[in-house]
Amino acid sequence: MEKTKQIPKELVNWIVQTLESGTSPEAIVDAMIRKGYDQRLSYTMLFQLIRNESIKMTGTYVYETPEIFKRGNKIHTSDCEINVLSKVENPVIIHLEHALSNDECDELIKMSEDRLEPSTVIDPKTGEVKLATGRTSYGMSYHLHENPLVTKIEKRIAELTNFPIKNGEGLQILNYKIGHEYKAHFDYFPSNKVDPNRGGQRVATFLMYLNDVEAGGETVFPKAGISIVPKKGSAVYFQYGNSQGQVDPMSLHSSIPVIKGEKWVATKWIRQGNIY
Repeated sequence: MEKTKQIPKELVNWIVQTLESGTSPEAIVDAMIRKGYDQRLSYTMLFQLIRNESIKMTGTYVYETPEIFKRGNKIHTSDCEINVLSKVENPVIIHLEHALSNDECDELIKMSEDRLEPSTVIDPKTGEVKLATGRTSYGMSYHLHENPLVTKIEKRIAELTNFPIKNGEGLQILNYKIGHEYKAHFDYFPSNKVDPNRGGQRVATFLMYLNDVEAGGETVFPKAGISIVPKKGSAVYFQYGNSQGQVDPMSLHSSIPVIKGEKWVATKWIRQGNIY
């Protein structure tokens, strides 16, 4: 089947409306590819719309000050001291230093590398777990309290964010080789795929860097103009859900391709309520 090279105005309007509804960018591109549109052209069109701010990404989202913002520039947990490197209020992003020790980073990598599989996403239409265009990495997930190190990290994240441990999904480990990336996406679910019986909507992400990356691999928030370089032991926390049940489209983010070396991260997704 010959791929379509031009995108009509009607499709542009559909892209805008679908993004505004909260559907993830990679799901939109997957749908376009299934309809016969060229993959590269689809991504290019999508990112041009975002960069040109043709889409009103902020909507009526009401920003609230998270608890972690109220704790100063040095945050003490029961087992460590963590430095705040930077804060952004709209969208809510905080960059942290020494969220994990070097030994904790090394141990997470060592105990995860034999369990890696090609990364997947949740299809926003069917709810099925599948391989996805735009996400090239390897990953695995731990069960809650699976081992002492995971339990220790889960407790630290709960103390930092003020969300109970049981609101967090299992800790996920991701490994990106050269050229691997995760194109622009939202971490929250489309409204029609939120399961109130399993914690409801995702409201925040705690992303930890397990190694230094020689080149590439930054976490980029394109609407906010923010790029975070991976640094071993550091973390970025971003919150995109509020007490009114809204989600923040300004939290759109990507992991750009690794150019040299590799990238290891650990991710904890946090939901509105108790998952378990």
